[in-house]
Amino acid sequence: MSQPVSPDNSYVSKVKTEIENRGKKGSMLGRPILFLDLETTGLNPGQHEITEVGALLVSQPDYKTIATYQSKVMPVHLETATPEALQIGHFDLASWTREAKSLETAMSELAEVGRDAILAGFNLTFDWAFLQMAFNQCKLEDPFYYHRFDVMSSAFTMLYNQPGLKKFSLREMCQFFGLTNKAAHTAYGDAEATFEVFLGLMRFRPGDGPAVKQTRPTMPGEDVIEQPTTPEV
Repeated sequence: MSQPVSPDNSYVSKVKTEIENRGKKGSMLGRPILFLDLETTGLNPGQHEITEVGALLVSQPDYKTIATYQSKVMPVHLETATPEALQIGHFDLASWTREAKSLETAMSELAEVGRDAILAGFNLTFDWAFLQMAFNQCKLEDPFYYHRFDVMSSAFTMLYNQPGLKKFSLREMCQFFGLTNKAAHTAYGDAEATFEVFLGLMRFRPGDGPAVKQTRPTMPGEDVIEQPTTPEV
């Protein structure tokens, strides 16, 4: 997985200007996509809280990285957290006390990075439920484009008949496409893995199998990527 990068301010400004000119309900084509993942203190957005935000903003149609965002978020009701969720999300109170931001700060920063972009994720309904609660709690408007994109739903539809697939989880999709998520269950690591699975789905054609070698033309602006014939994870 690549490391987070600083945004190209001139390019970001140009893209945002173009989006504003189209309006929030304009075309999906050509609009940046924000791949996002959250870690939380549990599964119930009415009871549990966001502990980490990770996001990757990419352009269309070349899918180049425009900006990234990641932040720990300090929960205020740790007494409602489930131990399993804290363990899965690598929550450490000392680390969060040093590094975490308030929910309002994190949501405001995220909104600026992804304003008017298409929000995408893996099992996005989960993340969106927590985001919607957070924006309402912080009295912030939904900053994203009004249509959202779930990569898990696309994987289920496109790969339904592929042998061996059962859960269509992010881990299973990484295995299928020969990807390694070196920071699984961190928000940024999973957001980046979701983006890479999305690219795998965009390349996929009927007749392909797991971790196929890329032999078709690449997408605009993309270097040729040769995927391993044996899954790495």
